[in-house]
Amino acid sequence: MPGGIDREVVTRLAPEPITEKEKECIKGIDATELGIFTHRLEMIASECKEMLLKLGASTGCRWGDIGFGIYTSSGDNAMASTGIYFHTILGQIPLKYIIKHWADDPSVGIKPGDAFFCNDPLYGGVHGCDMGVWTPIFYEDELVCWAGSVIHTGENGSTEPGGSPTQSRSRYDEGLLIPPIKICENYLLKEDFMNMVCHMIRDPRSFTLDIKARLAACRLGERRIVELVTEKGANFVIGAIRSLIETTANAARMRLRQYNDGVFRVARFTDAVGTEDGLMKTTITMEKRGDSLFFDFTDTSPEVRDHPCNTHWIGVLGVCCIYFCGYLFPDLPSNAGLLAPLQWKVPENTYINPSMESPTGLSPFAQTNSEIGMAQLGAKLIFSQDPDRSVAPGWCAFNMPYFGGLNQWGEPVADVTADINGAGYGASRDRDGISVGGAVFAPESDTGDAESGELYLPWLYLFRGFLPSSFGHGKFRGGAGMNYAMVVHNVPWVFLGGLGFGSKFPALYGLFGGYAPPTIPFTRIRQSNLKELLEKSDPNTPSSARMLYEGKAIKGSYTVDSYPSVVQPMVDGDMIVGSMGGGASYGDTIERDPRLVMQDLEGGLISHWVARNVYKVVYDEDTLIVDEEKTKLRREQEMADRKRRGLKYEEFEREWLKIKPKDEVLKFYGNWPHPSQQE
Repeated sequence: MPGGIDREVVTRLAPEPITEKEKECIKGIDATELGIFTHRLEMIASECKEMLLKLGASTGCRWGDIGFGIYTSSGDNAMASTGIYFHTILGQIPLKYIIKHWADDPSVGIKPGDAFFCNDPLYGGVHGCDMGVWTPIFYEDELVCWAGSVIHTGENGSTEPGGSPTQSRSRYDEGLLIPPIKICENYLLKEDFMNMVCHMIRDPRSFTLDIKARLAACRLGERRIVELVTEKGANFVIGAIRSLIETTANAARMRLRQYNDGVFRVARFTDAVGTEDGLMKTTITMEKRGDSLFFDFTDTSPEVRDHPCNTHWIGVLGVCCIYFCGYLFPDLPSNAGLLAPLQWKVPENTYINPSMESPTGLSPFAQTNSEIGMAQLGAKLIFSQDPDRSVAPGWCAFNMPYFGGLNQWGEPVADVTADINGAGYGASRDRDGISVGGAVFAPESDTGDAESGELYLPWLYLFRGFLPSSFGHGKFRGGAGMNYAMVVHNVPWVFLGGLGFGSKFPALYGLFGGYAPPTIPFTRIRQSNLKELLEKSDPNTPSSARMLYEGKAIKGSYTVDSYPSVVQPMVDGDMIVGSMGGGASYGDTIERDPRLVMQDLEGGLISHWVARNVYKVVYDEDTLIVDEEKTKLRREQEMADRKRRGLKYEEFEREWLKIKPKDEVLKFYGNWPHPSQQE
């Protein structure tokens, strides 16, 4: 059959072989011309990305969960302007599917004015709410390149609103999963396609506006590229785009040669598979050899055939590009050339490389967990040559509310909120992490202002702010995460839940002796008296999570849950309280400057208990004046106590291997402690 399930095309993230046409076009392009062209291409991509932000309607589009890319005629990404790097990198796969299957098919074809759509995780690598549009760019009947735009549209008709179902049991519970399909011909959007899709989802308005935003950005990119071709010629543009990828690949290899060869390993864990808690392990072994990196994911937990924690492996690779683009190669163009020096081994039938039938609605859990592991490995790889970019990981556990129902204007809504972008970043060797810095996987994202959301969504924010001690403690601490409280307002009911992980097992580890951030709960308060407090302007009305839990001014039925928490109907006056976590720390807590500890106390970021017991500082609690001599003695005593408690490695290992979690914790894990080994 034409098209069909294609398992080969998903292996083609690295650049395609250079074509004979490209070889000819590259000749004569010098470094100066290429530099000027690269800057112009970057400006074109940036302008198109800004258009996406301005025109889309979904939370993901408005607050930065987007990517715009320019691709070669073969489908390789050459330039990205993005809130999220992996959208443009993964955008290569649907495009290469289109080129492979539809270019020569007489019933489809690729012509000027066409546009194609895809959101199937088999080819997009993430989950069903990440949707893309790709348009060919022709000049005088010659295909010069492609434009592509991807937006997280938070509703795709799955069994739960918001596009990331926690209860799905197979891919057929996960709503629209559309392989690459033509949706435009002769610059006209197919209304029959739009009508079909809008009949199958909860929020057709946001879906439609996001589709048109993607198309508008691609058409703007087409106009700008045609202007460039008119000025410089088609052969120059074709050659320069390919040369940019080749130059980036060579620069990436040169960068890797600067670092020491070696083997680095990390074991990463998630604590949720969907509606159930369950420990899952991802093992990453990274070998740096010469100018290449080899990644081996052997010894990873098996796929879970009836829970949505699985991810297709290209999603893992795509999300790991966050580290490659942002830390390992931050000064190089973000394009397919960065993938040329990389090789991968991802065993089949694991939860990061499952069969096509397994659900993947919560695939970002495994993907971001792997990206955290990549950040830990990379920090150790580059430390000896480039310690300033050896940074502890930031919170990346995908925590956020998701919802569905009717808003206060009687209109259907279903999406996630932008609170996910309020994570704390990790510390480095000379500074603390950034508090509420943004989603680590979306470096240009924004939490949005509360009032903007309240205009069209059926709740009010009671507060948003830094969550004290939500970060890892260390010589330099991680940045604090954002906490929030929302109360259902002006509607009879709405469905609310919480996505994410990290409620039972820490989502991050510290770097070089730093501590992990704490676990994060998700709380529901039903039949609250909050509105009564607001009506009376009661001064005891909480303005932070600590004030809420300790002051107990809000009465009601409290349920402390874990992430993820399945959507449930909540009525007017009911509340949810949650947070994004903070970043991991760097270095030993007893090496932290006591003055920084006092600053954190004064700013409300830590408690006196933490200052005394974690950082071992002796001070006056009223004046916050440190007793330097007593602090020095107390820290010396702590070091002596550690040495006394310490064991030789062989003895530690012997005792450690006797410890095993309860069987119910390991229900989905695989064989303990190595999931891939047979019992």
